[in-house]
Amino acid sequence: MTTPSLPLPDLDGATTLVAGGTGNVGFFAVDSLLRAGADVLVPTRSNAKFDRLRSRLAPDLRDRLIGLSGDVGTPESARGIAEQARAKTFGGLDAVVSAVATWHQGPPVLAGGFDAFRDVIESRLYPHFVIAEAFVPLLKSGGSYTTINGPVAFAGGVHSSTGPIAAASAAQNRLMLAIADETGGDPRVNDVVMWAYLGPNGTRPGSNLQGEEVGAFLAWLGGPDAGEVHGRTIHLRTPDQVRRTLAGTPQTGDLG
Repeated sequence: MTTPSLPLPDLDGATTLVAGGTGNVGFFAVDSLLRAGADVLVPTRSNAKFDRLRSRLAPDLRDRLIGLSGDVGTPESARGIAEQARAKTFGGLDAVVSAVATWHQGPPVLAGGFDAFRDVIESRLYPHFVIAEAFVPLLKSGGSYTTINGPVAFAGGVHSSTGPIAAASAAQNRLMLAIADETGGDPRVNDVVMWAYLGPNGTRPGSNLQGEEVGAFLAWLGGPDAGEVHGRTIHLRTPDQVRRTLAGTPQTGDLG
């Protein structure tokens, strides 16, 4: 499926960071931010993954993609990456997107045992706190911090095989709203629940939303046109929702 051209904000001169930028969702965020004119910093532990990300981008965008070496999974390493980011920015970051977690079924809640449950919480929830702790202080006044969440905690029913992921997802949402309350809107903090299916090679078959639409929305949310959007849980569901928002005519419920 070909996605028609989408309008993007003017982010010329902005410096942004995408945690998880080498991943399935992160690629579309990186691509849209670069096409909007921003420089994009991407932390990575893997040169191979960073090189693949770079190869997927248009050649004229690659010079504004900047790799930061390290892992955002622990407080110590995240602080190290934040210091690298600080050294490459003059005056701080304009926007951060955190797209670090994946969502998949696992063993049933009780049958999986404590260790399996703890692994889900540690690998899906803790990184969002660690990244926020490291990078929210680097945001400029008026900056934007966005986390990507999955829909499993917001679906009609919770199944035993997705229970741990649902718990982590719901906790992520509450965590981000608490941080939003703490910042008071400067910087802006929002949690985007992405109802799309994206894989390593792009949008998966059957996804209502295309990856390019998700990326364009995230670029808009990080830009000046979204200056009043803060403390929201935004369910990103349909192409029409994305296009209305990018056109400046969102309907009630489009932005949470």
